[in-house]
Amino acid sequence: MLFNNIPENLEIKVPEAVITHGDIIDVRISSLNNLSTSIFSPIAMDKIGTIRNAEARKLDGYLVDSTGNIDIPYIGKVKAIGLTCNTLSESIKIKLKEYVKNPSVRTKILNFRVSILGEVASPGTFNVIDQNISFTELISRAGDFNKNADPTKVMIIRNSNNKIHTRYLDLTSYEFMNSEYYFLKQNDKVYVRPDNASLAFDFGILRNAGTLSLLTSIIILISR
Repeated sequence: MLFNNIPENLEIKVPEAVITHGDIIDVRISSLNNLSTSIFSPIAMDKIGTIRNAEARKLDGYLVDSTGNIDIPYIGKVKAIGLTCNTLSESIKIKLKEYVKNPSVRTKILNFRVSILGEVASPGTFNVIDQNISFTELISRAGDFNKNADPTKVMIIRNSNNKIHTRYLDLTSYEFMNSEYYFLKQNDKVYVRPDNASLAFDFGILRNAGTLSLLTSIIILISR
């Protein structure tokens, strides 16, 4: 059973996504005079003028380079790494005021995705549009645990500042909901291990069933 003994009125702070190396940032700049801002923000449209899907929009996004910056036309390099999208938007807005009156800026991480594999119904990689997903929501998207899953030792793999970190979490205790891993970060990978006891039990049943079948066959042959 997951989340045993959850206290009433448990409050969990929802963090903002933090931009890191390799992220692709969508930058939308607008103002009362959109003609004056069009040079700063490419319009993600295809040849017939319809809005592209999320994958196609990545071609128009700004890559966070090895120095942690994005390079916007005319504005130049803007620090992005370590910032939230709201903070980055404010930073770009300040630089824009030299060129545009009362600009509005919206930024978004286009390649926010998380993966889950192992003992779940539908393992795979999931794109996160709202840039915020909890551990429990990811498990729900994956169709919940299989019967052989071990929820007491779920592994999470996280790339932080170009270093790979692993951590095992016990999902049967609500305490992990207060940890830094309850809300996932972009490119996190989750592995749900099989429960060794369940596997041993299943193997024992299959082995015993096979033995019983063999004995039955021998008895029938002897009877003949």
